[in-house]
Amino acid sequence: MHRSNFKWAFFSYGHNLGDFTRALETAIGMKRTGARVKFFNHGGIHNKYIAEAGIDEKNLQPELTWEQHKVIMDINRYKAAVGTPLPISKEQWIKMAEADLKAFGDFQPDGVYAGLNLSCMISVPYAKLPMVTQVPTVNCPAFIHHEMYNMPNTMERNFFMRHILPGIVKRKIMKKVLLGDSAKASLTTFNEARAHFGLKPIYNITDLFRGDITLLPDLPVLSGLAEDDLTPGYYYTGPIFSRIDFLLDNRIKKVFARPGINVYCSLGSSGYPETLKLIVKALRKNPDLNIVCSTTTIIDPHELGRSADNFFATRFLPAAQVSEMADVAVLHGGQGTIQTAAWAGTPFVGIGFQAEQQANIDGIARKGMAIRIPLYAVSEKRILKTVKEISKEKYRRKAANIRKQVRAVDGVQRSVELMNKLVEGSLPESR
Repeated sequence: MHRSNFKWAFFSYGHNLGDFTRALETAIGMKRTGARVKFFNHGGIHNKYIAEAGIDEKNLQPELTWEQHKVIMDINRYKAAVGTPLPISKEQWIKMAEADLKAFGDFQPDGVYAGLNLSCMISVPYAKLPMVTQVPTVNCPAFIHHEMYNMPNTMERNFFMRHILPGIVKRKIMKKVLLGDSAKASLTTFNEARAHFGLKPIYNITDLFRGDITLLPDLPVLSGLAEDDLTPGYYYTGPIFSRIDFLLDNRIKKVFARPGINVYCSLGSSGYPETLKLIVKALRKNPDLNIVCSTTTIIDPHELGRSADNFFATRFLPAAQVSEMADVAVLHGGQGTIQTAAWAGTPFVGIGFQAEQQANIDGIARKGMAIRIPLYAVSEKRILKTVKEISKEKYRRKAANIRKQVRAVDGVQRSVELMNKLVEGSLPESR
């Protein structure tokens, strides 16, 4: 069968901006090959951009609600106690999986891009369709086996954990936890639904999001994990980040046209509102800083104060374009956000709210274009001091070098090629 005759079903975790935009960019790339593409989601606040991109779509019932999403985010950030169950009943999992299966029956896809949509981890194996997942490099077992997975700051809840316990010990603890049955309690109802469909239980995160192939929208230079060390079935594709064509507000141009240092600030869709408020409050104390802030779904921009000659906040903006306009950035460490900064060659101060985000920041910090502030150490004084440091020329030189390497790779094209080779049965041997 010619690739133009392939049919691909795309899913994503529709409330997560990073997962959604990576899925959408990949779907757009797949459509360019002539394949028929259809997007399915169980709700999500970003879904309006699917139709705007010219992709056929269908929203499936039942939906994952915003309230459920907030609990899931707290679990991911270790803000909730370890073992907190996912806020989805066995019955809802089963209905979601059944909706997926009906969609497969109607659309008859040759392959399924599952993203981080958990119902696919039930429906796709049951349907025995080729499944592609796309995860951060920290979810690759090799990253954990090589003891590169640092303990999340949200778990370092006292002085001993933060400052005395050696990093090597904390990484060994995380290795034992993550490669064991750490997700067993959280996945109780999920596994009850898998049992309903005759599937074996899943007890850890690396197995939860493993597809027939698992794509890593990353590069060794960014993650620190060599390509030869990847777990079989995992493939680097290169960065994939949002190209959604948001209008560039003239107020952004006006703020960044002033003398001084241009600062872009965003905590994506997973940062804490109180942290964003603190960052903006600190930055606005320095009249030499020109600040543009994207609040996404975290907070209403008006809660950050009134616009001024050197300050403008809005929910969404064209991140790649604004990153190129900025001298430095203050970011949360989400993969798409960090890779946008790398693509733009913009040095940044990073604050990670999840283990993945810490790892994303640390990988680039090792290359000299970022500085990470531990979540527990964020203060107005630390923000201003670190922004001043990251503004130095040595960081811009390092960022320019990373920019060249990132722009030399087409992550979408590489992903599409691997996906089609999976269906054809002609995959290259993973390294």
